[in-house]
Amino acid sequence: MTVPVAATRSRDSVASVLEAQTGAPGDGWDEQLVGLGGHVLQSSAWARCQVRMGSSVFHCRDSEWMWLGVTRTVGPFRRLYLPYGPRAARAAALRPALDTAIACARRAGLDFVQFEPDGLPQLSPAEVGARRTRMRQPTFTWLLRIDADEAALRSGLSKGHRSSINAAERKGIAVTRADSPAVIDEFLTLIRQTHDRTSMPIHPDAYYRAIAAELVPTGEAALYTARHEGRAVAAALVFDLGETRYYAYAASAPEARQLSPAAPLVWRLILDARAAGKRWFDFWGVAPPDQPDHAWSGFTQFKRAFGGQLLERAGTWDLPVRPLKYRAWSLLQSLRR
Repeated sequence: MTVPVAATRSRDSVASVLEAQTGAPGDGWDEQLVGLGGHVLQSSAWARCQVRMGSSVFHCRDSEWMWLGVTRTVGPFRRLYLPYGPRAARAAALRPALDTAIACARRAGLDFVQFEPDGLPQLSPAEVGARRTRMRQPTFTWLLRIDADEAALRSGLSKGHRSSINAAERKGIAVTRADSPAVIDEFLTLIRQTHDRTSMPIHPDAYYRAIAAELVPTGEAALYTARHEGRAVAAALVFDLGETRYYAYAASAPEARQLSPAAPLVWRLILDARAAGKRWFDFWGVAPPDQPDHAWSGFTQFKRAFGGQLLERAGTWDLPVRPLKYRAWSLLQSLRR
């Protein structure tokens, strides 16, 4: 099924022949995405996960841009959300990409488009009439280049991380990779325990089960578990796309504070990714650098202690499709802050 859309470069321009399609993208999508340097949340793998979770998925592309969006509903408000998208090769490509997304949302009966443009730093959402809104995906992430020898990577570690990694075997901590989604139950137990200790927001169990069932058997995702005396004490769910491994979700047991399994676990993630030919390890979200008291400061310090560099993205933006409905949405959001 396809939903035809009119891509307009101005209000008076003629319609384009581009069409936004529904469902997961097919052949060639990921190759183009990797070529443009796009994020895994714009990949066909993520689209398949969303379809498995019951979300409506749309996607569209041209030679210089591409986007993948999912519908999200909060009460009477419905939006087309493009996580870390559109991906644009140049600043001028952002407008036609968003034109197709707006037209797609209009035909689907949605109220606004929410997007997170990814690409060149010159991308300017405000110039196309978008309004910055509350962050959905993290604006800041931490990147580590891993296509170096192990000694060079180890030299970038903090003293504390090196100590934890060196002591892991002596403490009886072993890290294993699972090629079956069956071990997701251990991960779910750990992530609930993490939530109970830290109040960290988590998704329903079905969300993680869908990711594991869809992506672990294909190798597009992997589950790693750190064990002590046979008991799972820490775990991580990672995604792989192109030259990048993404540290997507992590969890730990209460005794992790004494055993310190997190650094050895992540070190194994990095070394395995390097061995597989990856160039980058994306730690996902970190706190803004000018907010030392941010709620994410603890795990931000943990991630930065592996070495690496900060990446700032453009943030989350809205484009109204139904102005009156969007005005009501904006008022509701302002009252919740």
